[in-house]
Amino acid sequence: MPSLCPSPSGRRWTLCVILALAPVWLIGILDRGLWTPDEPREADIVWRMSQQSDRTLPELAGTPFLEKPPLSYWMSAGALHLFGESPAAARVPNILYAILTALAIGALAFAMEGSGTAAVVAALVAGTAITAFRVAAWLAPDACLLAGCAISLLGAYLGYTAPAGRRKLLGYCLMHVGAAAGFMAKSAPGWLVPALALVTLILWERRWSELRRWELYAGLILQVLIIGPWIVAVMQTAHGTDALLALFWHNIVGRFTKIAAPVALDYSTGHRNSPGKYLIELPTYLLPWTLLAAAALRRAWDGVRLPGSAGTPWRFAIAATLPFLLLLSVAATARDVYAAPLILGFGVLVALWLEQACRQPTRLDALALRATRWLVAFIACAFVLVLGALTAATSHFVYVVAAVAVLVASIITLRWSAQAQSRGDLYRSFTWTYISYAAALCMAALAIFPSVDRWHDLPQLAKSIHDDSKYNDLALLGPDETTIAMLDHRLRTRFIILTTDDQTPEQAVSNWFKTRGSSARVLVLLPGHASGELTPLLDRVHPVREPDDGTAGTLAAEGIASFVRRYDLPHGRRYALLGPPASATPQ
Repeated sequence: MPSLCPSPSGRRWTLCVILALAPVWLIGILDRGLWTPDEPREADIVWRMSQQSDRTLPELAGTPFLEKPPLSYWMSAGALHLFGESPAAARVPNILYAILTALAIGALAFAMEGSGTAAVVAALVAGTAITAFRVAAWLAPDACLLAGCAISLLGAYLGYTAPAGRRKLLGYCLMHVGAAAGFMAKSAPGWLVPALALVTLILWERRWSELRRWELYAGLILQVLIIGPWIVAVMQTAHGTDALLALFWHNIVGRFTKIAAPVALDYSTGHRNSPGKYLIELPTYLLPWTLLAAAALRRAWDGVRLPGSAGTPWRFAIAATLPFLLLLSVAATARDVYAAPLILGFGVLVALWLEQACRQPTRLDALALRATRWLVAFIACAFVLVLGALTAATSHFVYVVAAVAVLVASIITLRWSAQAQSRGDLYRSFTWTYISYAAALCMAALAIFPSVDRWHDLPQLAKSIHDDSKYNDLALLGPDETTIAMLDHRLRTRFIILTTDDQTPEQAVSNWFKTRGSSARVLVLLPGHASGELTPLLDRVHPVREPDDGTAGTLAAEGIASFVRRYDLPHGRRYALLGPPASATPQ
């Protein structure tokens, strides 16, 4: 059977990468609604940005959102104007980010090996490892950051390896442009990823003269031209100094260590890190290419010790991964998406490994490819089990069709992968393994995503809350950003927030009802998730305990409030609308 892209050369590899990744991108980015966590918040910020006359700072429900610079919000707001207001429209720029990321990492591997096949392998691994795919498909600044990091890594390598003069200048200018774009998307990581990689490589190879190259610093002018006007614009806002303090101090330093900060800007209390967390979770971030990455690291042990330029690609790939991993490990906060830039370096490592494995294969190389097939088969079986559970719960025939398609496609493509490996054609073996994974992912997603959309249909839930409270004085008791965003997004629901920093929930709600009377309402997020179509099936495997009413139940039990209405989504969020005990009617 023909390979997806047999030994591409020159510019052909770019077309191969785009064709191979397009189905994954289009389904993951365009074929679904807004999912928690984060996407409802990001959607409201994007929608607000599209409505703002002054777009200097992003806003969440009309309040400046000072966690990230505005580049990705500008891009998505522009997409809303072009394509209309929808989740797919807001995520259209993600397709551009994904293409830039894949092509930049492919170009980096091509520059190292001069091989179009290496470029394809690097792009496919960096584009479909589970964490990188999630970032690329998610409505959040991380996708734009990843593109900036990929471009800046490419520029850093081209500048470092080029002779003095124009080519070195162009390479380092590309690095600065990518770093500026990454910074404008998500602040410091846009600088840290390329800076750590380049500085580590210079120290490793003791090439101190590189630090004196004027070409290395000339591109800083581009960073000033890109970032500077925005900083000036922020300074000219009503609270510009406070905004810059939040953006550059609380949001950067505060994520690495505990600093004196207002409660709303104390980032060290959320998503707490723990020793070794990123290292322990790294294998899951790399799925399904974890075992190939492990084999690549073994090859890198020898590769980094090669003298001169022969070892530079290996050393640069390691420099693009391990230093940033160590930095993340000492940060105060931790989330899987923060580790997405690490996948870029691992994509290059796998490409370098496969080039070497084709020339001088070892038993470990063969085992890694074979075990990756089994891992992809296991993932396909997991998709089939999920589809089977949905079939049993809903009796919808579409899940049966999808499950059969995943199973058949996986058996055929993985068999072809095994046959290619038995002939010694490791490129085709990898290609068929990729096709198997991508096909299973896409076919399962087409069937499963509509169900997940129903579980995350916050716009419908927000519309019900808005309609029920539009003639009342509505307060939100200690809401999270998702609750605030869903009520504001396209509805502009009027509410105030009851905080519990200096008072108990009972005091806050009681005072609210006393001051606003019988028309007052309080919305409370209930703990746990609502039951759904899968609950009876899950209950057979392991008893599912019905979640309680949490704070809302306590308020009702103490006679401070009464339930006016409940809201929930299947397998999703639960809310209660509370009223004064004398005027509310339980439902």
